[in-house]
Amino acid sequence: MLTIVEEPRVSVAIDDAKRRWRRTQDAWETITWTLAHHPEAGMPLTESGATRSFTIDGARSIDMPTVTVLYTISRLELTIQDAKFEGAKFAQAGRA
Repeated sequence: MLTIVEEPRVSVAIDDAKRRWRRTQDAWETITWTLAHHPEAGMPLTESGATRSFTIDGARSIDMPTVTVLYTISRLELTIQDAKFEGAKFAQAGRA
């Protein structure tokens, strides 16, 4: 499991999103847990695969935003460079 490091602008984006969506913290914990345990879950943006993008879809019914992060992987840590929060395009959560 890798250590997660957030750039300062990511913390600002999280704080702004918390003012807008009630389930922002849940979305963020989903992102960080997933990446800490499966750092290669995101789509590679470079040939080496060290820089990646990962998105989780939110849901309007539970007031959870869609979150996309840009991150880099090194031997000991995963650094989240940027985070974008936006309104969910799906009305409900789940896959049924």
